Amino acid sequence: MNKILKDKNKKKKLLFITGTRAEYGLAKATIFKLAQSPKINFRLLATGMHTLKKYGLTLNEIKKDTAVHCVVPIQEKDDMLSALSKEIMGIKQYAQKEKIDAIIVIGDRDETFAGATVGIHLNIPVVHVSGGDVSGPSVDHYLRNAMTIFSKLHLVQTKQAAQNVIRLGADPAHVHIVGSLGLHDLDPLQLTNRQETARQLKLNPGKPWYIVAHHPTPFETTNFKNQIDSALKALTKIDPVSEKIIFYPNSDEGSSVFISSIEKLRNKKNYHIFKNLEHELFLAALYHSQAMIGNSSAGLFEAGYLKKPFILVGNRQAGRERGVNVIGASYNSTAIAKAVHASASKPFQIKLDNTPSIYQGGDVAGRVARTVFEYLKV
Repeated sequence: MNKILKDKNKKKKLLFITGTRAEYGLAKATIFKLAQSPKINFRLLATGMHTLKKYGLTLNEIKKDTAVHCVVPIQEKDDMLSALSKEIMGIKQYAQKEKIDAIIVIGDRDETFAGATVGIHLNIPVVHVSGGDVSGPSVDHYLRNAMTIFSKLHLVQTKQAAQNVIRLGADPAHVHIVGSLGLHDLDPLQLTNRQETARQLKLNPGKPWYIVAHHPTPFETTNFKNQIDSALKALTKIDPVSEKIIFYPNSDEGSSVFISSIEKLRNKKNYHIFKNLEHELFLAALYHSQAMIGNSSAGLFEAGYLKKPFILVGNRQAGRERGVNVIGASYNSTAIAKAVHASASKPFQIKLDNTPSIYQGGDVAGRVARTVFEYLKV
Protein backbone atom coordinates (compact mmCIF):
# COMPACT_ATOMS: atom_id res chain seq x y z
CA MET A 1 0.00 0.00 0.00
CA ASN A 2 1.26 3.50 -0.81
CA LYS A 3 2.65 5.14 2.31
CA ILE A 4 0.52 8.26 1.96
CA LEU A 5 -2.64 6.16 2.50
CA LYS A 6 -1.47 4.91 5.90
CA ASP A 7 -2.02 6.50 9.29
CA LYS A 8 -4.52 9.10 8.08
CA ASN A 9 -4.85 10.68 11.52
CA LYS A 10 -1.20 11.65 11.89
CA LYS A 11 0.45 14.57 10.18
CA LYS A 12 2.42 13.53 7.14
CA LYS A 13 6.14 14.22 7.33
CA LEU A 14 7.37 16.05 4.25
CA LEU A 15 11.15 16.24 3.77
CA PHE A 16 12.45 19.12 1.65
CA ILE A 17 16.05 18.78 0.44
CA THR A 18 18.22 21.77 -0.43
CA GLY A 19 21.79 21.58 -1.69
CA THR A 20 22.82 24.92 -3.21
CA ARG A 21 22.56 28.62 -2.44
CA ALA A 22 20.89 29.31 -5.81
CA GLU A 23 18.23 26.62 -5.44
CA TYR A 24 17.47 27.69 -1.85
CA GLY A 25 16.98 31.27 -3.01
CA LEU A 26 14.50 30.12 -5.63
CA ALA A 27 12.63 27.90 -3.20
CA LYS A 28 12.65 30.08 -0.09
CA ALA A 29 9.06 31.32 -0.43
CA THR A 30 7.87 27.77 -1.03
CA ILE A 31 9.84 26.45 1.95
CA PHE A 32 8.27 29.12 4.18
CA LYS A 33 4.78 28.30 2.89
CA LEU A 34 5.21 24.60 3.60
CA ALA A 35 6.99 25.08 6.94
CA GLN A 36 4.25 27.35 8.28
CA SER A 37 1.40 25.07 7.34
CA PRO A 38 -0.37 23.24 10.20
CA LYS A 39 -1.39 20.52 7.75
CA ILE A 40 1.97 18.74 7.62
CA ASN A 41 5.04 18.00 9.70
CA PHE A 42 7.67 19.81 7.63
CA ARG A 43 11.33 18.86 7.70
CA LEU A 44 14.23 20.67 6.00
CA LEU A 45 17.50 18.91 5.18
CA ALA A 46 20.55 20.86 4.00
CA THR A 47 23.54 19.28 2.30
CA GLY A 48 25.98 19.77 -0.57
CA MET A 49 27.33 23.25 -1.26
CA HIS A 50 25.53 24.64 1.79
CA THR A 51 28.08 22.86 3.99
CA LEU A 52 31.21 24.07 2.21
CA LYS A 53 33.18 27.14 3.33
CA LYS A 54 34.54 27.43 -0.21
CA TYR A 55 31.08 28.47 -1.40
CA GLY A 56 30.23 30.68 1.54
CA LEU A 57 28.89 28.09 4.03
CA THR A 58 25.34 29.13 3.17
CA LEU A 59 23.94 26.74 5.77
CA ASN A 60 24.34 29.65 8.19
CA GLU A 61 22.16 31.86 5.99
CA ILE A 62 19.39 29.26 5.94
CA LYS A 63 19.48 28.97 9.72
CA LYS A 64 18.83 32.71 9.96
CA ASP A 65 15.62 32.17 7.98
CA THR A 66 14.19 28.93 9.30
CA ALA A 67 14.84 25.71 11.18
CA VAL A 68 17.15 23.16 9.60
CA HIS A 69 16.24 19.72 10.92
CA CYS A 70 19.14 17.77 9.44
CA VAL A 71 22.53 18.58 7.95
CA VAL A 72 24.35 16.07 5.75
CA PRO A 73 27.87 17.49 5.36
CA ILE A 74 30.33 16.88 2.58
CA GLN A 75 33.98 17.94 2.40
CA GLU A 76 35.96 20.29 0.20
CA LYS A 77 38.07 17.38 -1.04
CA ASP A 78 35.07 15.34 -2.18
CA ASP A 79 34.57 14.94 -5.91
CA MET A 80 31.01 14.81 -7.26
CA LEU A 81 30.63 11.05 -6.83
CA SER A 82 32.09 11.01 -3.33
CA ALA A 83 29.77 13.82 -2.29
CA LEU A 84 26.78 12.07 -3.87
CA SER A 85 27.45 8.85 -1.96
CA LYS A 86 27.60 10.76 1.35
CA GLU A 87 24.40 12.62 0.52
CA ILE A 88 22.52 9.42 -0.30
CA MET A 89 23.63 7.74 2.92
CA GLY A 90 22.85 10.76 5.10
CA ILE A 91 19.40 11.31 3.58
CA LYS A 92 18.63 7.60 3.84
CA GLN A 93 19.50 7.51 7.54
CA TYR A 94 17.38 10.57 8.32
CA ALA A 95 14.40 9.38 6.24
CA GLN A 96 14.37 6.00 7.97
CA LYS A 97 14.84 7.46 11.45
CA GLU A 98 12.06 10.05 11.02
CA LYS A 99 9.73 7.79 8.99
CA ILE A 100 9.35 10.37 6.24
CA ASP A 101 6.13 10.17 4.20
CA ALA A 102 7.22 12.14 1.13
CA ILE A 103 10.35 13.85 -0.21
CA ILE A 104 10.30 17.04 -2.26
CA VAL A 105 13.21 17.81 -4.57
CA ILE A 106 13.95 20.49 -7.14
CA GLY A 107 15.54 20.49 -10.55
CA ASP A 108 18.59 18.53 -11.52
CA ARG A 109 21.42 18.72 -9.00
CA ASP A 110 23.31 15.84 -7.35
CA GLU A 111 21.99 16.78 -3.89
CA THR A 112 18.35 16.52 -4.90
CA PHE A 113 19.05 13.47 -7.06
CA ALA A 114 20.33 11.84 -3.87
CA GLY A 115 16.97 12.55 -2.25
CA ALA A 116 15.04 11.08 -5.18
CA THR A 117 17.29 8.01 -5.14
CA VAL A 118 16.54 7.45 -1.47
CA GLY A 119 12.83 7.89 -2.10
CA ILE A 120 12.59 5.33 -4.89
CA HIS A 121 14.60 2.76 -2.91
CA LEU A 122 12.63 3.21 0.34
CA ASN A 123 9.23 3.44 -1.40
CA ILE A 124 8.79 7.04 -0.23
CA PRO A 125 6.82 9.14 -2.75
CA VAL A 126 8.97 11.80 -4.41
CA VAL A 127 7.65 15.21 -5.44
CA HIS A 128 9.75 16.65 -8.25
CA VAL A 129 9.65 20.39 -8.92
CA SER A 130 10.85 21.79 -12.27
CA GLY A 131 11.22 18.52 -14.09
CA GLY A 132 10.62 18.24 -17.82
CA ASP A 133 13.12 20.91 -18.80
CA VAL A 134 15.68 20.14 -21.48
CA SER A 135 19.32 21.21 -21.36
CA GLY A 136 22.53 20.59 -23.21
CA PRO A 137 25.61 18.44 -22.64
CA SER A 138 25.70 18.19 -18.86
CA VAL A 139 25.13 15.67 -16.09
CA ASP A 140 22.16 17.80 -14.98
CA HIS A 141 20.04 16.79 -17.98
CA TYR A 142 20.31 13.09 -17.19
CA LEU A 143 19.81 13.59 -13.46
CA ARG A 144 16.67 15.63 -14.12
CA ASN A 145 15.14 12.92 -16.29
CA ALA A 146 16.07 10.21 -13.80
CA MET A 147 14.44 12.21 -11.00
CA THR A 148 11.29 12.50 -13.11
CA ILE A 149 11.18 8.72 -13.52
CA PHE A 150 11.71 8.24 -9.76
CA SER A 151 8.90 10.66 -8.84
CA LYS A 152 5.17 10.31 -8.24
CA LEU A 153 4.11 13.98 -8.32
CA HIS A 154 5.43 16.45 -10.90
CA LEU A 155 5.24 20.23 -10.48
CA VAL A 156 6.52 21.75 -13.72
CA GLN A 157 7.11 25.22 -15.14
CA THR A 158 5.48 25.11 -18.58
CA LYS A 159 3.13 23.18 -20.86
CA GLN A 160 6.12 21.85 -22.80
CA ALA A 161 7.73 20.58 -19.59
CA ALA A 162 4.45 18.83 -18.70
CA GLN A 163 4.45 17.07 -22.06
CA ASN A 164 8.07 16.06 -21.57
CA VAL A 165 7.53 14.40 -18.18
CA ILE A 166 4.45 12.58 -19.49
CA ARG A 167 6.57 11.22 -22.35
CA LEU A 168 8.96 9.90 -19.69
CA GLY A 169 6.11 7.91 -18.18
CA ALA A 170 4.59 10.24 -15.60
CA ASP A 171 0.90 9.80 -14.78
CA PRO A 172 -0.83 12.81 -16.43
CA ALA A 173 -3.14 13.08 -13.40
CA HIS A 174 -0.10 13.84 -11.27
CA VAL A 175 1.49 16.45 -13.54
CA HIS A 176 0.72 20.08 -12.67
CA ILE A 177 1.95 23.39 -14.09
CA VAL A 178 2.80 25.63 -11.13
CA GLY A 179 5.24 28.15 -12.68
CA SER A 180 8.83 28.96 -11.76
CA LEU A 181 9.82 29.00 -8.09
CA GLY A 182 12.18 31.95 -8.44
CA LEU A 183 9.41 34.10 -9.94
CA HIS A 184 7.10 33.82 -6.93
CA ASP A 185 5.42 37.21 -6.43
CA LEU A 186 8.25 38.85 -8.38
CA ASP A 187 7.43 42.49 -9.09
CA PRO A 188 10.23 44.68 -10.52
CA LEU A 189 8.71 47.74 -8.85
CA GLN A 190 9.14 46.12 -5.43
CA LEU A 191 12.84 45.37 -5.86
CA THR A 192 15.52 47.39 -4.08
CA ASN A 193 16.24 50.58 -6.02
CA ARG A 194 19.46 51.16 -7.93
CA GLN A 195 21.04 53.50 -5.40
CA GLU A 196 20.50 51.15 -2.47
CA THR A 197 21.58 48.11 -4.49
CA ALA A 198 24.76 49.97 -5.44
CA ARG A 199 25.40 50.85 -1.81
CA GLN A 200 25.01 47.26 -0.64
CA LEU A 201 27.22 45.83 -3.39
CA LYS A 202 29.70 48.75 -3.45
CA LEU A 203 28.96 49.56 -7.07
CA ASN A 204 28.98 52.89 -8.89
CA PRO A 205 25.31 53.64 -9.65
CA GLY A 206 26.30 55.98 -12.47
CA LYS A 207 28.04 53.28 -14.51
CA PRO A 208 26.48 50.37 -16.45
CA TRP A 209 26.50 46.99 -14.68
CA TYR A 210 27.16 43.60 -16.24
CA ILE A 211 26.67 40.25 -14.50
CA VAL A 212 28.56 37.02 -15.15
CA ALA A 213 26.99 33.80 -13.79
CA HIS A 214 28.75 30.92 -15.47
CA HIS A 215 29.10 27.23 -14.59
CA PRO A 216 31.52 24.56 -15.86
CA THR A 217 30.10 22.15 -18.42
CA PRO A 218 32.09 18.89 -18.37
CA PHE A 219 30.69 17.46 -21.64
CA GLU A 220 31.76 20.44 -23.79
CA THR A 221 34.65 20.09 -26.22
CA THR A 222 35.98 23.44 -24.95
CA ASN A 223 38.14 23.00 -21.85
CA PHE A 224 37.16 24.53 -18.53
CA LYS A 225 39.72 27.34 -18.63
CA ASN A 226 38.54 28.58 -22.01
CA GLN A 227 34.92 28.26 -20.92
CA ILE A 228 35.35 30.82 -18.15
CA ASP A 229 38.15 32.95 -19.64
CA SER A 230 36.13 33.71 -22.78
CA ALA A 231 33.36 35.24 -20.66
CA LEU A 232 35.73 37.19 -18.42
CA LYS A 233 37.77 38.52 -21.33
CA ALA A 234 34.59 39.67 -23.06
CA LEU A 235 33.95 42.08 -20.18
CA THR A 236 36.96 44.19 -21.20
CA LYS A 237 35.65 44.42 -24.77
CA ILE A 238 32.13 45.44 -23.81
CA ASP A 239 32.83 48.49 -21.66
CA PRO A 240 36.17 48.74 -19.83
CA VAL A 241 34.85 51.17 -17.20
CA SER A 242 31.59 49.34 -16.44
CA GLU A 243 30.89 47.64 -13.13
CA LYS A 244 31.44 43.91 -13.46
CA ILE A 245 29.56 41.60 -11.06
CA ILE A 246 30.96 38.06 -11.13
CA PHE A 247 29.53 35.10 -9.24
CA TYR A 248 31.23 31.89 -8.20
CA PRO A 249 30.18 28.81 -10.19
CA ASN A 250 28.38 25.82 -8.74
CA SER A 251 30.34 22.81 -7.50
CA ASP A 252 30.35 20.82 -10.75
CA GLU A 253 33.55 19.27 -12.02
CA GLY A 254 35.74 22.11 -13.26
CA SER A 255 34.62 24.61 -10.62
CA SER A 256 38.15 24.99 -9.21
CA VAL A 257 39.38 26.07 -12.65
CA PHE A 258 36.59 28.65 -12.89
CA ILE A 259 37.27 29.96 -9.39
CA SER A 260 41.00 30.29 -10.10
CA SER A 261 40.33 32.53 -13.11
CA ILE A 262 37.69 34.55 -11.25
CA GLU A 263 39.88 35.13 -8.20
CA LYS A 264 42.62 36.65 -10.36
CA LEU A 265 40.24 39.58 -10.87
CA ARG A 266 39.56 40.20 -7.20
CA ASN A 267 40.62 43.68 -6.06
CA LYS A 268 40.86 44.91 -9.65
CA LYS A 269 39.03 48.16 -10.28
CA ASN A 270 35.39 47.75 -11.34
CA TYR A 271 35.37 44.00 -10.58
CA HIS A 272 33.13 42.67 -7.82
CA ILE A 273 33.38 38.97 -6.90
CA PHE A 274 30.64 37.21 -4.92
CA LYS A 275 30.45 33.63 -3.69
CA ASN A 276 26.70 34.11 -3.27
CA LEU A 277 24.03 36.73 -2.68
CA GLU A 278 20.61 36.62 -1.07
CA HIS A 279 18.09 35.96 -3.82
CA GLU A 280 16.31 39.30 -3.38
CA LEU A 281 19.57 41.24 -3.71
CA PHE A 282 20.59 39.17 -6.72
CA LEU A 283 17.28 39.99 -8.40
CA ALA A 284 17.79 43.70 -7.74
CA ALA A 285 21.31 43.60 -9.19
CA LEU A 286 20.00 41.73 -12.23
CA TYR A 287 17.13 44.16 -12.76
CA HIS A 288 19.45 47.18 -12.67
CA SER A 289 22.10 45.59 -14.92
CA GLN A 290 22.53 46.05 -18.66
CA ALA A 291 22.84 42.32 -19.36
CA MET A 292 23.72 38.95 -17.90
CA ILE A 293 26.43 36.73 -19.38
CA GLY A 294 27.01 33.00 -18.82
CA ASN A 295 24.98 29.82 -18.78
CA SER A 296 23.03 29.99 -15.52
CA SER A 297 19.34 29.12 -15.79
CA ALA A 298 18.67 32.42 -14.01
CA GLY A 299 19.29 34.04 -17.38
CA LEU A 300 16.35 32.12 -18.81
CA PHE A 301 13.94 32.40 -15.90
CA GLU A 302 14.57 35.50 -13.79
CA ALA A 303 16.27 37.60 -16.48
CA GLY A 304 13.57 36.68 -18.97
CA TYR A 305 10.81 37.62 -16.54
CA LEU A 306 12.54 40.94 -15.72
CA LYS A 307 13.12 41.60 -19.44
CA LYS A 308 16.90 41.74 -19.14
CA PRO A 309 19.17 40.52 -21.96
CA PHE A 310 20.95 37.22 -21.40
CA ILE A 311 24.00 36.26 -23.43
CA LEU A 312 23.90 32.47 -23.26
CA VAL A 313 27.45 31.14 -23.66
CA GLY A 314 28.05 27.58 -24.83
CA ASN A 315 25.71 24.61 -24.88
CA ARG A 316 24.81 23.98 -21.22
CA GLN A 317 21.23 25.15 -21.80
CA ALA A 318 20.89 23.81 -25.36
CA GLY A 319 17.30 22.81 -26.13
CA ARG A 320 15.82 24.53 -23.08
CA GLU A 321 12.79 26.75 -23.53
CA ARG A 322 13.85 30.36 -23.78
CA GLY A 323 12.39 33.79 -24.29
CA VAL A 324 13.34 36.62 -26.62
CA ASN A 325 15.81 37.95 -24.05
CA VAL A 326 18.35 35.25 -24.99
CA ILE A 327 21.18 35.67 -27.50
CA GLY A 328 23.49 32.70 -27.98
CA ALA A 329 27.28 32.96 -28.23
CA SER A 330 30.19 30.55 -28.54
CA TYR A 331 33.15 30.39 -26.16
CA ASN A 332 34.74 33.36 -27.88
CA SER A 333 35.19 36.72 -26.19
CA THR A 334 34.60 38.68 -29.39
CA ALA A 335 31.39 36.79 -30.12
CA ILE A 336 30.18 37.35 -26.55
CA ALA A 337 30.93 41.09 -26.69
CA LYS A 338 29.20 41.35 -30.06
CA ALA A 339 26.10 39.68 -28.61
CA VAL A 340 26.07 42.11 -25.68
CA HIS A 341 26.21 45.06 -28.05
CA ALA A 342 23.38 43.54 -30.12
CA SER A 343 21.25 43.25 -26.99
CA ALA A 344 21.50 47.01 -26.48
CA SER A 345 20.11 47.79 -29.94
CA LYS A 346 16.78 49.56 -30.19
CA PRO A 347 15.02 46.79 -32.20
CA PHE A 348 16.09 44.17 -29.65
CA GLN A 349 14.95 46.29 -26.72
CA ILE A 350 11.57 47.03 -28.33
CA LYS A 351 10.95 43.33 -28.97
CA LEU A 352 12.03 42.48 -25.41
CA ASP A 353 9.77 45.11 -23.88
CA ASN A 354 6.74 43.96 -25.86
CA THR A 355 7.05 40.18 -25.46
CA PRO A 356 5.75 38.48 -22.28
CA SER A 357 7.87 35.94 -20.44
CA ILE A 358 7.27 32.29 -21.28
CA TYR A 359 7.71 31.49 -17.56
CA GLN A 360 4.92 31.99 -15.03
CA GLY A 361 5.17 33.91 -11.75
CA GLY A 362 2.47 34.98 -9.32
CA ASP A 363 1.64 32.80 -6.32
CA VAL A 364 3.95 29.94 -7.26
CA ALA A 365 4.57 28.89 -3.65
CA GLY A 366 0.85 28.72 -3.02
CA ARG A 367 0.25 26.55 -6.08
CA VAL A 368 3.04 24.19 -5.01
CA ALA A 369 1.70 23.90 -1.46
CA ARG A 370 -1.91 23.33 -2.51
CA THR A 371 -0.93 20.65 -5.02
CA VAL A 372 1.32 18.85 -2.52
CA PHE A 373 -1.36 18.93 0.20
CA GLU A 374 -3.95 17.56 -2.19
CA TYR A 375 -1.63 14.72 -3.19
CA LEU A 376 -0.85 13.90 0.44
CA LYS A 377 -4.56 14.06 1.27
CA VAL A 378 -4.09 16.48 4.15
